[in-house]
Amino acid sequence: MALARQFRGRILDCGSGTDLFGPILRAGGNELVSLDMDLEALRKIPGRRVAASCARIPFADDAFDAVWACAIIEHVTEETLPEMIRVTRLGGRVIAITPNRHSPFDCLKRMVGLSTWDSHPSHVRLYRLKELEPYGPVHGELLWLPGMAWFFWKHPSLGHVWILDVRVTPELKEKVRQQGTTL
Repeated sequence: MALARQFRGRILDCGSGTDLFGPILRAGGNELVSLDMDLEALRKIPGRRVAASCARIPFADDAFDAVWACAIIEHVTEETLPEMIRVTRLGGRVIAITPNRHSPFDCLKRMVGLSTWDSHPSHVRLYRLKELEPYGPVHGELLWLPGMAWFFWKHPSLGHVWILDVRVTPELKEKVRQQGTTL
């Protein structure tokens, strides 16, 4: 939530779903565009809505000041991060939040027979830390221990989810252009 409050300007909510972060992202006069493939969910969201995949964002290069992608990149088989970087202007920011399949919490759940990130039926791609790090800093989060947030932030391999914080630089834009779908 704190990261979403930092965004200013024209923002793309990639995989907006039920608009959980929409009110925060719209605050302060931000222009929010909600993008999702679920037409029924989009109909319930105020403002500008676009039915599309995060793997093929139907906007021009540099169209947004920021992209918010919470719990979406693990649901898309194609690489989505280069596409999010493509539509974000230089100096802009992309935040992508995705599960850590190797989190200690998930390991405990697996040992006692509970559902884990691996067993979630709509997760088609679970990233490894090494796959996210070329884009920018990765932080960890475990919502159930808020007093320990600083610890998981600094030790992402222990977080239940990962927060990728991409600052769009000319070098990153060029790297994405040259390498296409992956870094």
